[in-house]
Amino acid sequence: MHEMQKTPKIITIIGLVLEGLAAVACILSAYIFTLLDKIPGYTESLQEMPADDLAAYETIMNFTLGILVVFSVIFSIMFVINLILFTKLMKGSFTEEQAKKVYLYQAIWGGISILINSVTGILYLISGVQGYNERVDRIETREGI
Repeated sequence: MHEMQKTPKIITIIGLVLEGLAAVACILSAYIFTLLDKIPGYTESLQEMPADDLAAYETIMNFTLGILVVFSVIFSIMFVINLILFTKLMKGSFTEEQAKKVYLYQAIWGGISILINSVTGILYLISGVQGYNERVDRIETREGI
């Protein structure tokens, strides 16, 4: 069974935490977005808007809410998938060949997610490449000092 090195393990844990926070933040943003009409004075300010502006505003708000919901679903699904895969990887549940495939997936997902969540993407790229290349953590000491 594959044993994950400490550096990629720590980087993966940080990436999972940040990815989970991003999913929760996106879900909360979508939820808060649906509560805008509960703000005191919100509906009164919309009544003062010209009809054309109000129609454009409602279109933009609906589009933005739709984007937030889609991202919330995607982030949540990918977080659950990554949580399951990477937890199994850290626990040593995979053979060397399976672990290599998970590291490759991690690097690919890091490359894709770098466009959306740069920090998580970079962390997954580093961890995935290190694990795929079987980089071994070493502590180098200087002898004679």
